[in-house]
Amino acid sequence: MMTAVLFISFFVLLALNVPISFSLFISSLIALWVKGIPLMVMVQRAVTAADSFILIAIPFFMLAGNLMSGGGISRSLIGFADSIVGSIRGGLAHVTVLSSMIISGITGSSVADASAIGTLMIPAMAKEGYKKEFASGLVAAATTVGVIIPPSIPFVIYGVITGASIGKLFAGGMVPGILFSIFAMILSYFLCKKMDVGAPKKFSIADVLKKTREGVPALMAPVIILGGIILGVVTPTEAAAVGVIYAFIAGYFIYRELKIKDLPMILLDSALTTAVVMLMVVGAFLYSWIITVDQVPQMVAKFVMGISNDPTIVLFMFTILFIIAGMFIDLGANIILLIPVLFPVTQQLGIDPVFFGVLTVVALAIGLVTPPVGASLFITCDIAKTNIMASAKESLPYLACVFLTIALMIFFPEIVMYFPNMMTK
Repeated sequence: MMTAVLFISFFVLLALNVPISFSLFISSLIALWVKGIPLMVMVQRAVTAADSFILIAIPFFMLAGNLMSGGGISRSLIGFADSIVGSIRGGLAHVTVLSSMIISGITGSSVADASAIGTLMIPAMAKEGYKKEFASGLVAAATTVGVIIPPSIPFVIYGVITGASIGKLFAGGMVPGILFSIFAMILSYFLCKKMDVGAPKKFSIADVLKKTREGVPALMAPVIILGGIILGVVTPTEAAAVGVIYAFIAGYFIYRELKIKDLPMILLDSALTTAVVMLMVVGAFLYSWIITVDQVPQMVAKFVMGISNDPTIVLFMFTILFIIAGMFIDLGANIILLIPVLFPVTQQLGIDPVFFGVLTVVALAIGLVTPPVGASLFITCDIAKTNIMASAKESLPYLACVFLTIALMIFFPEIVMYFPNMMTK
């Protein structure tokens, strides 16, 4: 009864365009009221949810990403990527994919990457004869690695909800993210050859050395953040704080593109984004507690295992669910809504929490490109001034690369678990 009221009120509120975070709180409040549970429980649960050291990583990663985007680091990394792969057929497409992979090791957000990379790469690609629809679709698809390669805000949210090691989630996302980027670059070569754009250019060792020298400070950012976490030198929260300090030093003192006058707006933007995420996380704990009290996870587990208790089949079923859900609801919100229900099922089947977390984020990342939500696609289409459906059509071949990555992950779990398992030794 309580869960039925929770779900119905939540989706009614979404239909009325109430923000997801407020929808979670209001629907939880209605469900508790209908059940006759003291509303003070809501306050207690909210305070308990917010009182988490690991959640401090979210505002720090947000701020680090914004500082790096505004401090010239993104531009430097794109220049480095251009020196490495810009000479191949479809050079700018390869630069887009490679720079997305590198920059994702800094920001933790695909939407931020789509904005930073799209602003630079879409006009450059249009100038060289690439269709704007292709350019916007490519940037939107390529930047999905922003939530897969660590640091990743969705991994932090998943880790907080499930108790899975965030350090291991970060380590687990590395190979799938790199694998997808390799597939995307191979595809770009053949698509650009078919479209007869991006003619090969002469490769220059001198240019590589020059751009590498210029890009060393920027390249050190993901090395410091990820290396510190994986080697156990710092926790994810401490790494995020280090990232903020390094981003400021690199942007202000080294690249000198970060201005003191820009800091208030950067801080405000980071605070607003953090507030939205934190409200969703706190609302998730209320939502999760209600469905747990009503034993919904047990009912879902019984239903799913009535269909199949083969982990491979169940993982493919959940992947399809994630892809459909991602078309209509934001990635972070989907983790908050679905994981409390599905996670207990995976535990009964013996699926590793870290593996399931990485699979969840990779599958839900597709929703960043698919209408009607498609947050990254909306941003790139706005930059390119293109029709969203035309750009979505151009991104479809790249989404096939995500599907291939997911299939390989399910059939060969070591793709995800190799580095996390190394951390336990």
